[in-house]
Amino acid sequence: MYNKFRKWSRFSAAALLTGSLLLGSLPAAPSAFAATAPVAATPSQIAAHESYRIVAIGDSLTAGYEFGFTESSSPYGYVERVYEQALFRGRAEVVNYGVLGLRVEGLDAWLSAAQGGRAVQTADIAGASADPRAAAILARTASLAEDLRQADLVVLTIGANNFTSLMDIVGKSPEEIAAWRTDTLDAYAASLTASIEKLLELQPAARIVVSDFYSPAPNLAAAGITASQYKLFQETIGLVQERLGEVVAGFDDRGSDVRAAYSAEAFVGKELAMTYIMRRDIHPNQTGYAAIGGAFAETIWGEERRVAPRADGVDISVVVNGREVITVNRPVIKNNRTYLAIKDIADAMQATTVWDAKTKSATIGSGDREVVLQIDGTAMRVNGQQVPIDTPAYLQPMNGEMKTYVPLAVLADGLGFQVVYSAPTKTAFINK
Repeated sequence: MYNKFRKWSRFSAAALLTGSLLLGSLPAAPSAFAATAPVAATPSQIAAHESYRIVAIGDSLTAGYEFGFTESSSPYGYVERVYEQALFRGRAEVVNYGVLGLRVEGLDAWLSAAQGGRAVQTADIAGASADPRAAAILARTASLAEDLRQADLVVLTIGANNFTSLMDIVGKSPEEIAAWRTDTLDAYAASLTASIEKLLELQPAARIVVSDFYSPAPNLAAAGITASQYKLFQETIGLVQERLGEVVAGFDDRGSDVRAAYSAEAFVGKELAMTYIMRRDIHPNQTGYAAIGGAFAETIWGEERRVAPRADGVDISVVVNGREVITVNRPVIKNNRTYLAIKDIADAMQATTVWDAKTKSATIGSGDREVVLQIDGTAMRVNGQQVPIDTPAYLQPMNGEMKTYVPLAVLADGLGFQVVYSAPTKTAFINK
């Protein structure tokens, strides 16, 4: 289907709205949060701390698909942005079950299987056949159930694939269009309600946030979209939002924490700037995913946090326990690893430091953890145990004096902190 899209000489309304069905393959494993970046962690000797657990499930927007993606691409969609926002607030983990082409009744069937401990095939899940990874993802249904039982937050995008046949009826009478929309909206609301009920049965205490979805069709005659069609598409999105609001309100009446994240308005009049529609692909670009992610952040936490603009010569931002480390002693990337002045990072971690001039070593303590790092040492001591490292502390000229710089990931891991590096934003998140 994707190749057929590319052969068309110009846009048509059908091409622009043929959906989130999409087209091409997605990465199965790569992530924007790579452990091989400038803050790669050492093998941890520390017991696990409690994490805020996020489960994402839904269609290609949850998968983070963008035009041109392949199996080796790393998505940076709304899910990754939600994860970053969680890391601004503490230790967090995320798992993503996004499936290209997934329809809302397919989501309901999948959750039913997860709830009942049943295996499913691609053919059992409506819309999943559009995703070449579907069999592998659906094989993890037991893991999905376990992840949902432990979830603090569930985020999902679903429903857009149920409305793609709107293009088949744009030329029909107003009565026929109204009847189709009513039937489709009723089915959407019923399956979404059933899906949320299953999520809450798996984890009653989870916060569940459901997104609306946008129309990618621009108000552009050259793209084959008439003003009346554009109005029809936007009216339909408005009706979807109304139904979504009604579904969410029903769970609020039951005392459950179910919320809606609305981002569709951000795309109105900006479809060309926020999607790949000029390349005959309806998915968001980075601007579009930023809008969706921002809507989720506002709905979940009431605000979207960002690191400050970096000064010249500063290649990475560091956030420790939700507070950005900004100091006159800039971070240094050496041998693809990030180093900070020992006092700056220790203060940010609220750790104690003792310098031994004789051995040229620093002792850093936090809670029941004590780490000893020696200048140019090939090992660190963690509570008296020797742990090999390949990123020793060293003396760095900085602002007219020599400063002791320590490897951020090594120190954080030794003290029991979580270390996550976001490659797209060049930000290291350090959380106790």
